[in-house]
Amino acid sequence: MRLELDIDHQEIIRMIGLAHATDMQIEAARMSTLRKMRRLVEARVKRYAAKELRIPQRGIEHRFFAETLKPGDEELRLWIGTWNISPFSIGTPTAYGVPGKTGGVRVGRSRNYPGAFMARIYTARDKVWIRLGSKHYSDELYPTRYRPGDRGLTGLRGRFPVVRAAVPIDYTIKAVLEKHESEFSGEFSKIFARELNYFVNIKGQG
Repeated sequence: MRLELDIDHQEIIRMIGLAHATDMQIEAARMSTLRKMRRLVEARVKRYAAKELRIPQRGIEHRFFAETLKPGDEELRLWIGTWNISPFSIGTPTAYGVPGKTGGVRVGRSRNYPGAFMARIYTARDKVWIRLGSKHYSDELYPTRYRPGDRGLTGLRGRFPVVRAAVPIDYTIKAVLEKHESEFSGEFSKIFARELNYFVNIKGQG
């Protein structure tokens, strides 16, 4: 998804005129606004997406990537990785059930995988798995049916009829961006006004 903010350019021009800003001050305010917009978008997406997904924000905090802004850049490019996240990234999975039998795996207070177990089947590290034929299997909890393991162990694929647990985040992040897109547009003008005031009336006097 490409997020394009609908900026009120006439309002921006009006603010610049009232501030009697120089070209250097305008450019400094614009660059500073873009940097702060990046942090604002990232913070709000993490907050609202984590709330909807019922996971801690740290589970998706490393999914944000942005190009370094250079003088003269006219846009900020921010990417959000929306591939499925592992239960291990949102907490410490714990197996439960009767000894010798698999009851399931629990992650934190909000994620429960009945019938699942932890093992190193197709991977070098423990993952949360479920047998494909289990009565507890569901596409929602196990959206990785066609990518059961790491590429380095492809020779083992299909040998064990299991699928890996994961938390899909793609739809939720897109929904959060669409819902708050108009708010981001309004925030740009507010932040630009503050930054312009700083570079003209505060830093400009130093």
